[in-house]
Amino acid sequence: MMMERITSNVTQPAVLAALAEYDKLGQKQFLEKYGYGRARKYQLWHDGKPYDSKAIIGAAFGYLPGSPPPLRRDEFSGGMVYVVPVLKALGFSFDSPARTAARNPPWSRDELILALDLYYRHDGRDPGDTHPDVIALSARLREMADGARLITFRNANDVVMKFMNFRSLDPNFTNDGGKGLNSANKLDRVVWDEFSGNRQALSIAAEAIWQGVIVDLDEDILDKIESYEAKEGRVSYRLHKHLELDRKIVALRKTGALEKHGKLECEACGFNFLATYGSRGAGYIEAHHTNPIHAITEGETTKASDLALLCANCHRMIHASKPWLTLAQLRELITKPS
Repeated sequence: MMMERITSNVTQPAVLAALAEYDKLGQKQFLEKYGYGRARKYQLWHDGKPYDSKAIIGAAFGYLPGSPPPLRRDEFSGGMVYVVPVLKALGFSFDSPARTAARNPPWSRDELILALDLYYRHDGRDPGDTHPDVIALSARLREMADGARLITFRNANDVVMKFMNFRSLDPNFTNDGGKGLNSANKLDRVVWDEFSGNRQALSIAAEAIWQGVIVDLDEDILDKIESYEAKEGRVSYRLHKHLELDRKIVALRKTGALEKHGKLECEACGFNFLATYGSRGAGYIEAHHTNPIHAITEGETTKASDLALLCANCHRMIHASKPWLTLAQLRELITKPS
């Protein structure tokens, strides 16, 4: 059955393919190839660049499955009827970066904590907007945006710009004559004053936010990775699993591992979620309570160091059957010749 030749059948991958061809050929050659004129009113913006929207959607039709002929300019009208609604529904924007940036909401406290943590992890240096850490943070901020659909919302350049705001508050930079950007606002200064002298509290808070955990930051400032303890209740498997899901102590444990090793890896097999899954795996790993369940007594406290960090497979194998394996036994099982 022949596909109906209407713009609403165009898909996002087809538009992206047309954009790539536009970049390769250049505007003039692209428009001549498909027989379109320049957009007079509605320009599509993608990755900070403008495109002729009607020509893009016409060319994109030719990238649909089955490679149908591209839509000719006389097959549909442009503007607010057949072009703009279709492309917006596919997640594309018609706002220029300057206009979109002006409408972006102010940075929240949580966003600033994540940015400041990354700023310190790079020792105040500008890593550039192509650095994997910057790209990963940009992606996380977009995920935290509660459905924000602005194409340029908290993009990599925004993250770098926020670094420059922090530079203007950093004596390690300003004492040497540096200035940074003078657009640091009141909340930038509040977060800087609160965390610049307490890197451990900043790292703990940032790790918890990365995990999507709502924490009491005022209380976290008082916590130390080596001394924080969680009180145990009834001795049961349910308690054991509850402790493994105690977000606060898990955040402390993972933050300690990050501080010590610079990465999160399974302590049994060495699996690294970030290395395997990219930004989607950033900060992810499971926690396992190493104390035997029968050894936990009423009122006993557990330190962050009592948790082992494991990948999902190794964690499941420890709990697969009773008696549960110790971490040493699991490691031996992994390294044992088959």
